[in-house]
Amino acid sequence: MSVASVAASIARRICDVEDVGYSQPDRRTWYSEADWEGHVKSPQNADCSSLVCGAVNYGLHDALGVPWGHKALLEIDDFWTGNMREGLEARGFQEVPWEDTNLYPDGGFQTGDVVLSVASEGGKKHVVIITDAANDLLSEAWIAEDGSDDGVLGDQTGVETRTVSYSSHPYTRSGAWTSCHRFNRDRFLAQWPEFAKKTPAPNPTPAPAPATPSMPAHAHGIDVSSYQEGIDIAGLWADFVIVKCTEGDGYTNPCMGAQAQATLSSGKRLGLYHFARPGDVSDQVRYFLAAAKPYLGRATLWLDWEDDAPAQGPGWALAWLDAVAAATGTTPGIYMNGSTVNDYDWAAVAARYPLWYADPTNYNTTYIGYIDPTVPSLRFWGQPLVHQYSQRGRLAGYGGALDFNRLRDRSVWDRMRTAGSVSPSTPAAPAALVVDGEYGPATLRRLWEVMGAVGYPEVFAVANLRRYLNKAVPAHSQRMLTGADRLPEDRGWDAQLFRVFQYWAWCWVRPVSSSWSTFAPGWSFGEFIDGEAGPATWAALQEALNRSKTASFRLM
Repeated sequence: MSVASVAASIARRICDVEDVGYSQPDRRTWYSEADWEGHVKSPQNADCSSLVCGAVNYGLHDALGVPWGHKALLEIDDFWTGNMREGLEARGFQEVPWEDTNLYPDGGFQTGDVVLSVASEGGKKHVVIITDAANDLLSEAWIAEDGSDDGVLGDQTGVETRTVSYSSHPYTRSGAWTSCHRFNRDRFLAQWPEFAKKTPAPNPTPAPAPATPSMPAHAHGIDVSSYQEGIDIAGLWADFVIVKCTEGDGYTNPCMGAQAQATLSSGKRLGLYHFARPGDVSDQVRYFLAAAKPYLGRATLWLDWEDDAPAQGPGWALAWLDAVAAATGTTPGIYMNGSTVNDYDWAAVAARYPLWYADPTNYNTTYIGYIDPTVPSLRFWGQPLVHQYSQRGRLAGYGGALDFNRLRDRSVWDRMRTAGSVSPSTPAAPAALVVDGEYGPATLRRLWEVMGAVGYPEVFAVANLRRYLNKAVPAHSQRMLTGADRLPEDRGWDAQLFRVFQYWAWCWVRPVSSSWSTFAPGWSFGEFIDGEAGPATWAALQEALNRSKTASFRLM
């Protein structure tokens, strides 16, 4: 965790998740109403400078312990683009040299960099923050719904606050950026020495370990076919795109090559799917792999199991998945809807292959921009890897409706397209779960055992977990986390349950866990307790289950 990573995470959340619009007169409302993790419970507003100042303040607070209200924070009412350079430089930021010809700093951007466009220096009175340097993304408060600087509360267009590509931003193309500024911890501590004792330098390590991002593991994306012919994939906000490749043993999407190449060329994750039809499974495997060959190793592979395919039974689907896995050395996945999940026995498939699930709950609801919906808990799989939650999504840059999908874990996706296994390891004994951060059959089986629900649907085990947490976590703590004194005890996994469990795990698992530094290295309270089912949460559950007694109805 660092000032830069927290600032970027907060800015990305405000722009991509929260209902925050644009207004200069109401620029402070988001910051005044946001909770400890940046969540606002009602529509609010920001402008470009209040977004950046507020995000930096969260970083200083979470990473360096600067108290709210301290003068070391950027008071939003005191700073705007015209004087932000001075404010940043008085709080540890240094200007990073760059060539005015390309407007990229020496060595490239780093996540958390602040980029200014100052009128007195020839700019446009604007400021943004780089929120994903690896993918060239910035987040910004852009413009109100009517094109003015004073809109109504909330994001009315889906792009009043937004995350977009730096290289394609109009101010990059017009050369309007004037400077880049990067946080320097040592400089800040020299300016504000009272915080030095709270932030000792980390011990040196013999060799650098691979970086583990502190931002959430989930991602948002779309799926396309020939119905979206001509779509500008490079210009759309999407972390991943799943492209229709083939259907049956005689149809190839004529747009597949262009759509797949545009996805990869714009730095997005690529998936390819085969729409199954009744027929010979071997013929359809060969036909799909021949069409997908140029992208093997660069794309995840999926079986679309709907329409008249399910009547062939899970055995046909398993044969297709096994054949593709054997031929490519990768781990394919399967797409289906709720009735198909519930009408067949998918135990053998779920043990090896991830699920892309078409959720009927809000499937015909129109969303302007992505949301983070409640993820369902399903038979055999638990939570799906990819959750398709609407067929009526709308994104700036495309005039039609799009399927909106939420990916639970980027790292699992990346392992699917290579030789890495995504299947959960089977423990040698019930008390020895492999702590791999995945909610698979082994973890679910142990949850059933501990919560005394063997032989019952998963929701019974989860309901018993809710009852235990209601006893273990005080009402005032639950109120802080969810706004309610108790968890409902008649349902499965949802964001409220994840928050309360994460709080419990922070208090009880973190002090004894041997895997915490692997799945949540240096994470703050707010980074871990996010209400989302990522690998760190599942690893904490696995650690707790390994320390729990069978049929005890409690953890640890």
